[in-house]
Amino acid sequence: MNTRNIVIGIVILVILGFGFFTVGGGQSMLNPKPTPAPVVTTTDYENIVTASGTLVPVKRANLGFKIGGEVKRIAVQTGDTVDQDAMLVQLDAVELNAGVDQAKAAVALAQAGLDQLKAGASKEDIAAAEAALNTARTQLAKVRAGATAEDIAAAKATLDRATSALKDAQSEYDKIKSDPAAGMYPQSIAYQAATEQYRIAEARYLQVVKGATPEDIRIAEAGVATAQANLDRVKAQARPAEIAAAQARLDQAQAALRQAQSAAASANLTAPFAGTVAAVNVRVGEMVVPGVTVITLGDIKNLRLETDDLSETNIAKVKLGQSVDVTFEALPGKIHKGKITFIAPISSAKAGGTNYTVYVEFDQLDPVLRWGMTGHIEINTKQ
Repeated sequence: MNTRNIVIGIVILVILGFGFFTVGGGQSMLNPKPTPAPVVTTTDYENIVTASGTLVPVKRANLGFKIGGEVKRIAVQTGDTVDQDAMLVQLDAVELNAGVDQAKAAVALAQAGLDQLKAGASKEDIAAAEAALNTARTQLAKVRAGATAEDIAAAKATLDRATSALKDAQSEYDKIKSDPAAGMYPQSIAYQAATEQYRIAEARYLQVVKGATPEDIRIAEAGVATAQANLDRVKAQARPAEIAAAQARLDQAQAALRQAQSAAASANLTAPFAGTVAAVNVRVGEMVVPGVTVITLGDIKNLRLETDDLSETNIAKVKLGQSVDVTFEALPGKIHKGKITFIAPISSAKAGGTNYTVYVEFDQLDPVLRWGMTGHIEINTKQ
């Protein structure tokens, strides 16, 4: 393009620009008409309450043992679904089970004693008591009657035999009595035994000849009285006080059994409700102490959002039954409809201010949402 053509183009552009400004186009560009802005009042913001919370099971528990001990068996692993009362963890309970066995034996013994009192004595017990009484009476009659000729003759014969044996032992002992070690010989021991037997036989013979003393009669009479009292007791029905005492012993034994069974049951950790095992914090062979969490369990089929940052300035605007919109960080942009089912009556301490816990429950949740996920709620308090 030559210089002449360039100059002609510039002139044309200048003419067109001058005409544009002349008809007012330039003025409209320099002073454009303002576009109306949307009006947002502070009232709209004041009606909105927001908070964040964590998605947790409605039913959940950190489970531990009431007693300490060594872990013997772990019946579940993380992720397992269990029924109510299902076995989770067992401790070694050998000593506790032995205590149960002992308590059962004590109950059986106490029960047998009570049953025997209520049933009364058996025929065999009565017969034995009657025989003992008859023997005591016979002995008393014999003591009172004194020795018979046969008794005296028998005692005399026993004394004669003892005398003869002593003479023989004396003769043998005389042969070695001069020996300094005579006391170690069998003859010395035999002589001592024969001497003792002679003394007993002589005393018996003298007693038979003399007859029973008042003391002998008193002892025999006491024997009869004791036997008669025993027979009366055996035949008589148990007194109410005896039955009450036996019942008390049974009750005490049964209480001890329940205590032993409870202690043994404490070695078994079971599920208090149906749910999913979220964590297992123990291994076989480890020692556990009372109260320490070993299993975390939750019913993940029923989840709710629990807030932890609803401030005291907003809690007064929140009411039970209010509808809320909830979004989860795991599903950005998707709104879940919920309802407030609980408002804490007391604040919970948290750094940065005083806050209140609120429960939000849902009719339906996306199945991808899990225990522990963060949710954000928005409440229009004017709805």
